[in-house]
Amino acid sequence: MAKERVAILHQGCVPIYRKPFFERLAQAAGRDYVVFHGDPDPLSGVTAAPLPYSFPNYRVSNYFFRVLGRSFALQSAVFPILFGHYRALVVGHEIKYVTSLLLILCFRLRRRPIILWGHGNARDLEGVTRSRTQKLVSRLVDELKTRMIRWATGYMAYSSSGIAYLEELGMPRDSITVLHNTIDMSEEIAAHAKWQGRDRTEIRTHLGIAPDAVVLTFLGRLLPLKRAELLPAIAGGLRAEGLPVEVMIVGGGAGAEKLRAEFGDEAWFHMPGPVFDPDRLGKLMRASDAIVIPDYVGLAINHGFAHGLPTITMRSAIHGPEIEYLKSGANGLILDGEEGLRDGLRQFAKSAALRATLAAGALASREQLSLEHMVKAFDGAVTRALERSR
Repeated sequence: MAKERVAILHQGCVPIYRKPFFERLAQAAGRDYVVFHGDPDPLSGVTAAPLPYSFPNYRVSNYFFRVLGRSFALQSAVFPILFGHYRALVVGHEIKYVTSLLLILCFRLRRRPIILWGHGNARDLEGVTRSRTQKLVSRLVDELKTRMIRWATGYMAYSSSGIAYLEELGMPRDSITVLHNTIDMSEEIAAHAKWQGRDRTEIRTHLGIAPDAVVLTFLGRLLPLKRAELLPAIAGGLRAEGLPVEVMIVGGGAGAEKLRAEFGDEAWFHMPGPVFDPDRLGKLMRASDAIVIPDYVGLAINHGFAHGLPTITMRSAIHGPEIEYLKSGANGLILDGEEGLRDGLRQFAKSAALRATLAAGALASREQLSLEHMVKAFDGAVTRALERSR
Protein backbone atom coordinates (compact mmCIF):
# COMPACT_ATOMS: atom_id res chain seq x y z
CA MET A 1 0.00 0.00 0.00
CA ALA A 2 1.41 3.40 -1.06
CA LYS A 3 2.29 5.88 1.65
CA GLU A 4 0.27 9.08 2.04
CA ARG A 5 1.99 12.04 0.42
CA VAL A 6 2.20 15.50 1.97
CA ALA A 7 3.51 18.52 0.07
CA ILE A 8 5.68 21.07 1.89
CA LEU A 9 6.13 24.52 0.33
CA HIS A 10 7.99 26.69 2.81
CA GLN A 11 10.56 29.52 2.60
CA GLY A 12 10.99 29.07 -1.17
CA CYS A 13 14.17 27.05 -0.71
CA VAL A 14 15.84 24.66 1.73
CA PRO A 15 18.01 26.89 3.97
CA ILE A 16 21.20 25.36 5.29
CA TYR A 17 19.86 25.29 8.85
CA ARG A 18 16.60 23.56 7.80
CA LYS A 19 18.14 20.64 5.85
CA PRO A 20 18.81 18.45 8.96
CA PHE A 21 15.17 18.86 10.01
CA PHE A 22 13.87 17.52 6.70
CA GLU A 23 16.38 14.66 6.86
CA ARG A 24 15.15 13.63 10.31
CA LEU A 25 11.51 14.06 9.26
CA ALA A 26 12.00 11.68 6.31
CA GLN A 27 13.51 9.06 8.63
CA ALA A 28 10.90 9.31 11.37
CA ALA A 29 7.64 9.67 9.50
CA GLY A 30 5.32 6.94 8.24
CA ARG A 31 4.36 9.02 5.21
CA ASP A 32 6.18 10.77 2.36
CA TYR A 33 6.85 14.44 2.99
CA VAL A 34 7.88 15.98 -0.34
CA VAL A 35 9.69 19.31 0.00
CA PHE A 36 9.23 21.73 -2.92
CA HIS A 37 12.15 24.11 -3.24
CA GLY A 38 13.97 26.48 -5.59
CA ASP A 39 16.53 29.24 -5.43
CA PRO A 40 16.36 31.68 -2.49
CA ASP A 41 15.36 35.30 -2.89
CA PRO A 42 18.67 37.04 -3.75
CA LEU A 43 17.69 39.99 -1.53
CA SER A 44 16.88 37.86 1.52
CA GLY A 45 20.41 36.87 2.49
CA VAL A 46 19.26 33.24 2.91
CA THR A 47 21.69 30.58 1.68
CA ALA A 48 20.20 27.35 0.30
CA ALA A 49 21.70 24.02 1.33
CA PRO A 50 23.63 22.48 -1.60
CA LEU A 51 22.08 19.63 -3.58
CA PRO A 52 21.53 16.70 -3.57
CA TYR A 53 19.06 16.10 -0.74
CA SER A 54 18.48 12.70 0.87
CA PHE A 55 14.79 13.41 1.63
CA PRO A 56 11.95 13.41 -0.96
CA ASN A 57 12.04 16.74 -2.79
CA TYR A 58 10.91 18.47 -5.96
CA ARG A 59 12.86 21.25 -7.62
CA VAL A 60 10.79 24.24 -8.81
CA SER A 61 11.58 27.57 -10.44
CA ASN A 62 11.14 30.70 -8.33
CA TYR A 63 10.46 33.98 -10.12
CA PHE A 64 11.05 36.98 -7.85
CA PHE A 65 9.76 40.48 -8.52
CA ARG A 66 9.42 43.74 -6.60
CA VAL A 67 6.29 45.82 -5.94
CA LEU A 68 6.45 48.97 -3.78
CA GLY A 69 9.84 47.90 -2.48
CA ARG A 70 8.61 44.45 -1.41
CA SER A 71 9.72 41.07 -2.74
CA PHE A 72 7.16 38.64 -4.16
CA ALA A 73 7.59 35.28 -5.84
CA LEU A 74 5.79 32.99 -8.25
CA GLN A 75 6.75 29.32 -8.11
CA SER A 76 6.27 26.54 -10.67
CA ALA A 77 4.71 24.32 -7.99
CA VAL A 78 0.99 24.54 -8.73
CA PHE A 79 0.56 21.69 -11.23
CA PRO A 80 3.06 19.29 -9.58
CA ILE A 81 1.24 19.66 -6.26
CA LEU A 82 -2.35 19.70 -7.55
CA PHE A 83 -1.81 16.62 -9.73
CA GLY A 84 0.66 14.80 -7.48
CA HIS A 85 -1.91 12.98 -5.32
CA TYR A 86 -1.03 14.90 -2.15
CA ARG A 87 -3.34 14.35 0.81
CA ALA A 88 -2.32 17.52 2.64
CA LEU A 89 -0.44 20.77 2.12
CA VAL A 90 2.03 22.32 4.57
CA VAL A 91 2.72 25.88 3.52
CA GLY A 92 4.59 28.82 4.98
CA HIS A 93 2.68 31.76 6.38
CA GLU A 94 4.47 34.21 4.03
CA ILE A 95 2.51 36.43 1.65
CA LYS A 96 5.54 37.00 -0.60
CA TYR A 97 5.05 33.50 -2.07
CA VAL A 98 1.95 34.28 -4.10
CA THR A 99 1.68 30.71 -5.39
CA SER A 100 0.92 29.51 -1.86
CA LEU A 101 -2.32 31.50 -1.83
CA LEU A 102 -3.55 29.77 -4.98
CA LEU A 103 -2.68 26.36 -3.59
CA ILE A 104 -4.44 27.11 -0.31
CA LEU A 105 -7.62 28.01 -2.21
CA CYS A 106 -7.41 24.83 -4.30
CA PHE A 107 -6.87 22.55 -1.29
CA ARG A 108 -9.71 24.31 0.53
CA LEU A 109 -12.05 23.63 -2.40
CA ARG A 110 -10.95 20.00 -2.42
CA ARG A 111 -11.54 19.80 1.35
CA ARG A 112 -8.00 18.61 1.96
CA PRO A 113 -5.99 19.67 5.02
CA ILE A 114 -3.96 22.88 4.91
CA ILE A 115 -1.44 23.31 7.73
CA LEU A 116 0.26 26.67 8.05
CA TRP A 117 3.82 26.77 9.37
CA GLY A 118 5.03 30.06 10.78
CA HIS A 119 5.41 32.47 13.67
CA GLY A 120 1.81 32.21 14.80
CA ASN A 121 0.67 35.78 14.18
CA ALA A 122 -0.21 38.02 11.25
CA ARG A 123 2.12 40.91 11.96
CA ASP A 124 3.93 42.07 8.82
CA LEU A 125 7.44 43.36 9.54
CA GLU A 126 8.24 44.89 6.16
CA GLY A 127 6.00 47.93 6.69
CA VAL A 128 7.28 48.81 10.16
CA THR A 129 9.78 51.49 9.12
CA ARG A 130 8.54 52.46 5.66
CA SER A 131 6.47 55.11 3.85
CA ARG A 132 2.76 55.73 4.33
CA THR A 133 1.90 53.83 1.14
CA GLN A 134 4.02 50.86 2.15
CA LYS A 135 2.46 50.85 5.61
CA LEU A 136 -0.96 50.71 3.94
CA VAL A 137 0.20 47.73 1.87
CA SER A 138 1.52 46.19 5.09
CA ARG A 139 -1.92 46.46 6.71
CA LEU A 140 -3.45 44.75 3.68
CA VAL A 141 -0.85 42.00 3.99
CA ASP A 142 -1.73 41.56 7.66
CA GLU A 143 -5.40 41.18 6.73
CA LEU A 144 -4.58 38.59 4.08
CA LYS A 145 -2.45 36.64 6.57
CA THR A 146 -5.39 36.68 8.97
CA ARG A 147 -7.61 35.28 6.23
CA MET A 148 -5.09 32.50 5.56
CA ILE A 149 -5.24 31.47 9.21
CA ARG A 150 -9.03 31.28 9.09
CA TRP A 151 -8.87 29.11 5.95
CA ALA A 152 -6.33 26.69 7.41
CA THR A 153 -7.02 23.31 9.00
CA GLY A 154 -4.20 23.69 11.50
CA TYR A 155 -1.23 25.82 12.45
CA MET A 156 2.30 24.86 13.49
CA ALA A 157 3.63 27.82 15.48
CA TYR A 158 7.28 28.34 16.32
CA SER A 159 6.51 29.10 19.95
CA SER A 160 3.64 29.31 22.44
CA SER A 161 3.36 33.11 22.10
CA GLY A 162 1.13 32.73 19.04
CA ILE A 163 -1.48 30.45 20.64
CA ALA A 164 -3.74 33.19 22.06
CA TYR A 165 -3.71 35.13 18.79
CA LEU A 166 -4.63 32.07 16.73
CA GLU A 167 -7.45 31.20 19.14
CA GLU A 168 -8.82 34.75 18.83
CA LEU A 169 -9.15 34.15 15.09
CA GLY A 170 -11.25 31.07 15.74
CA MET A 171 -8.70 28.27 15.41
CA PRO A 172 -9.39 25.49 17.96
CA ARG A 173 -6.62 24.92 20.48
CA ASP A 174 -6.25 21.28 19.42
CA SER A 175 -5.51 22.46 15.86
CA ILE A 176 -2.49 24.47 17.05
CA THR A 177 0.89 22.78 17.53
CA VAL A 178 3.94 24.44 19.11
CA LEU A 179 7.09 23.25 17.36
CA HIS A 180 9.71 25.08 19.48
CA ASN A 181 11.59 26.10 16.34
CA THR A 182 15.20 24.99 16.52
CA ILE A 183 18.14 23.77 14.49
CA ASP A 184 20.39 20.73 14.51
CA MET A 185 22.96 21.84 17.06
CA SER A 186 24.89 18.57 17.24
CA GLU A 187 27.81 19.68 15.05
CA GLU A 188 28.04 23.04 16.80
CA ILE A 189 27.91 21.38 20.22
CA ALA A 190 30.75 19.08 19.11
CA ALA A 191 32.72 22.08 17.84
CA HIS A 192 32.10 23.86 21.14
CA ALA A 193 33.50 20.87 23.04
CA LYS A 194 36.57 20.75 20.79
CA TRP A 195 37.43 24.45 21.05
CA GLN A 196 36.77 24.58 24.78
CA GLY A 197 39.88 22.44 25.11
CA ARG A 198 42.01 25.00 23.24
CA ASP A 199 43.77 27.97 24.79
CA ARG A 200 41.53 31.02 24.41
CA THR A 201 44.38 33.51 24.47
CA GLU A 202 46.10 31.71 21.61
CA ILE A 203 42.87 31.68 19.56
CA ARG A 204 42.31 35.37 20.15
CA THR A 205 45.88 36.23 19.21
CA HIS A 206 45.47 34.33 15.97
CA LEU A 207 42.29 36.32 15.22
CA GLY A 208 43.88 39.66 16.08
CA ILE A 209 41.85 40.09 19.26
CA ALA A 210 43.32 41.33 22.54
CA PRO A 211 43.58 38.51 25.13
CA ASP A 212 41.73 40.50 27.82
CA ALA A 213 39.00 41.89 25.52
CA VAL A 214 35.28 41.47 26.08
CA VAL A 215 34.17 40.32 22.63
CA LEU A 216 30.64 41.16 21.52
CA THR A 217 29.64 39.18 18.43
CA PHE A 218 26.85 39.86 15.95
CA LEU A 219 25.76 36.57 14.36
CA GLY A 220 23.41 36.27 11.40
CA ARG A 221 22.20 38.06 8.31
CA LEU A 222 22.82 41.80 8.18
CA LEU A 223 19.19 42.80 7.70
CA PRO A 224 18.12 46.42 8.38
CA LEU A 225 15.65 45.28 11.05
CA LYS A 226 18.49 43.79 13.12
CA ARG A 227 20.20 47.21 13.39
CA ALA A 228 23.69 45.72 13.54
CA GLU A 229 25.29 49.15 13.18
CA LEU A 230 24.29 49.97 16.77
CA LEU A 231 26.75 47.41 18.15
CA PRO A 232 30.04 48.93 16.91
CA ALA A 233 28.69 52.45 17.53
CA ILE A 234 28.04 51.61 21.20
CA ALA A 235 31.29 49.64 21.48
CA GLY A 236 33.27 52.67 20.28
CA GLY A 237 31.74 54.75 23.08
CA LEU A 238 32.49 52.09 25.69
CA ARG A 239 36.10 51.94 24.52
CA ALA A 240 36.31 55.71 24.97
CA GLU A 241 35.36 55.05 28.61
CA GLY A 242 38.34 52.69 28.92
CA LEU A 243 36.50 49.38 28.62
CA PRO A 244 38.36 46.72 26.55
CA VAL A 245 35.42 45.95 24.25
CA GLU A 246 35.89 44.47 20.78
CA VAL A 247 33.29 43.65 18.12
CA MET A 248 33.03 40.73 15.70
CA ILE A 249 30.48 40.61 12.86
CA VAL A 250 29.83 37.04 11.72
CA GLY A 251 27.41 37.33 8.83
CA GLY A 252 26.75 38.96 5.50
CA GLY A 253 24.05 40.89 3.72
CA ALA A 254 23.07 44.29 2.40
CA GLY A 255 24.61 46.20 5.32
CA ALA A 256 28.07 44.60 5.16
CA GLU A 257 29.80 47.20 2.99
CA LYS A 258 28.45 50.10 5.03
CA LEU A 259 29.80 48.54 8.23
CA ARG A 260 33.21 47.94 6.67
CA ALA A 261 33.36 51.50 5.37
CA GLU A 262 32.48 52.99 8.75
CA PHE A 263 34.38 50.73 11.16
CA GLY A 264 36.75 48.61 9.06
CA ASP A 265 39.83 50.65 9.97
CA GLU A 266 39.35 50.14 13.70
CA ALA A 267 41.68 47.53 15.21
CA TRP A 268 38.90 46.43 17.60
CA PHE A 269 36.44 45.74 14.77
CA HIS A 270 36.58 42.28 13.16
CA MET A 271 34.43 41.14 10.25
CA PRO A 272 35.04 37.54 9.12
CA GLY A 273 31.80 37.56 7.11
CA PRO A 274 29.28 34.70 6.87
CA VAL A 275 30.53 31.41 8.36
CA PHE A 276 28.72 28.11 7.80
CA ASP A 277 31.41 25.60 8.75
CA PRO A 278 30.61 24.45 12.33
CA ASP A 279 34.28 24.01 13.24
CA ARG A 280 35.30 27.48 12.10
CA LEU A 281 32.25 28.96 13.80
CA GLY A 282 33.24 27.11 16.98
CA LYS A 283 36.63 28.79 16.89
CA LEU A 284 35.07 32.26 16.52
CA MET A 285 32.57 31.56 19.28
CA ARG A 286 35.38 30.42 21.59
CA ALA A 287 36.86 33.89 21.22
CA SER A 288 33.49 35.54 21.98
CA ASP A 289 31.76 36.49 25.21
CA ALA A 290 28.21 37.14 23.98
CA ILE A 291 25.96 37.26 20.93
CA VAL A 292 24.69 40.84 20.56
CA ILE A 293 21.89 41.56 18.08
CA PRO A 294 20.26 44.92 18.82
CA ASP A 295 16.90 44.11 17.23
CA TYR A 296 14.90 41.34 15.47
CA VAL A 297 16.50 38.27 17.04
CA GLY A 298 15.64 34.75 15.86
CA LEU A 299 17.58 31.48 15.64
CA ALA A 300 20.84 33.21 16.57
CA ILE A 301 19.75 32.58 20.17
CA ASN A 302 19.90 28.81 19.50
CA HIS A 303 23.33 29.12 17.88
CA GLY A 304 24.57 31.06 20.89
CA PHE A 305 23.26 28.46 23.33
CA ALA A 306 25.05 25.71 21.37
CA HIS A 307 28.33 27.46 22.21
CA GLY A 308 27.42 28.47 25.75
CA LEU A 309 27.04 32.15 24.81
CA PRO A 310 24.27 34.43 26.12
CA THR A 311 22.35 36.67 23.73
CA ILE A 312 21.94 40.39 24.41
CA THR A 313 19.28 42.42 22.63
CA MET A 314 16.74 45.22 23.03
CA ARG A 315 13.09 44.73 23.90
CA SER A 316 11.18 44.77 20.61
CA ALA A 317 7.80 43.89 19.10
CA ILE A 318 9.40 42.38 16.01
CA HIS A 319 11.59 39.66 17.53
CA GLY A 320 11.19 36.12 16.22
CA PRO A 321 9.41 33.58 18.43
CA GLU A 322 12.78 32.27 19.63
CA ILE A 323 12.93 35.31 21.93
CA GLU A 324 10.85 33.19 24.35
CA TYR A 325 13.93 31.06 24.96
CA LEU A 326 15.78 34.10 26.30
CA LYS A 327 15.38 34.72 30.03
CA SER A 328 16.85 38.10 30.87
CA GLY A 329 19.37 37.85 33.67
CA ALA A 330 19.59 34.06 33.39
CA ASN A 331 20.85 33.19 29.89
CA GLY A 332 21.00 36.62 28.29
CA LEU A 333 19.81 40.22 28.57
CA ILE A 334 16.74 41.93 27.11
CA LEU A 335 17.20 45.68 27.51
CA ASP A 336 15.02 48.76 27.02
CA GLY A 337 15.99 50.90 24.04
CA GLU A 338 19.37 52.09 22.81
CA GLU A 339 20.27 53.65 26.14
CA GLY A 340 19.38 50.45 27.94
CA LEU A 341 21.48 48.45 25.48
CA ARG A 342 24.44 50.75 26.10
CA ASP A 343 24.06 50.48 29.88
CA GLY A 344 23.62 46.70 29.71
CA LEU A 345 26.72 46.21 27.56
CA ARG A 346 28.67 48.48 29.89
CA GLN A 347 27.64 46.34 32.89
CA PHE A 348 28.40 43.15 30.96
CA ALA A 349 31.89 44.41 30.06
CA LYS A 350 32.65 45.45 33.64
CA SER A 351 31.36 42.35 35.46
CA ALA A 352 33.15 39.01 35.06
CA ALA A 353 30.60 37.52 37.47
CA LEU A 354 27.68 38.55 35.22
CA ARG A 355 29.43 37.13 32.16
CA ALA A 356 29.98 33.81 33.97
CA THR A 357 26.34 33.61 35.20
CA LEU A 358 24.84 34.27 31.78
CA ALA A 359 27.24 31.86 30.05
CA ALA A 360 26.30 29.07 32.45
CA GLY A 361 22.61 29.79 31.87
CA ALA A 362 23.05 29.70 28.09
CA LEU A 363 24.85 26.37 28.26
CA ALA A 364 22.06 24.87 30.40
CA SER A 365 19.37 26.21 28.03
CA ARG A 366 20.65 24.36 25.00
CA GLU A 367 19.59 21.06 26.55
CA GLN A 368 15.94 22.13 26.30
CA LEU A 369 15.97 22.60 22.50
CA SER A 370 15.81 19.33 20.58
CA LEU A 371 15.44 18.77 16.83
CA GLU A 372 13.87 15.39 17.57
CA HIS A 373 11.07 17.11 19.54
CA MET A 374 10.40 19.44 16.61
CA VAL A 375 10.20 16.52 14.14
CA LYS A 376 7.76 14.62 16.40
CA ALA A 377 5.57 17.70 16.90
CA PHE A 378 5.51 18.42 13.15
CA ASP A 379 4.51 14.89 12.18
CA GLY A 380 1.93 14.80 14.95
CA ALA A 381 0.32 18.03 13.72
CA VAL A 382 -0.03 16.64 10.19
CA THR A 383 -1.40 13.33 11.53
CA ARG A 384 -4.11 15.12 13.52
CA ALA A 385 -5.05 17.31 10.54
CA LEU A 386 -5.41 14.23 8.33
CA GLU A 387 -7.50 12.42 10.94
CA ARG A 388 -9.86 15.38 11.29
CA SER A 389 -10.27 15.57 7.50
CA ARG A 390 -11.32 11.92 7.35
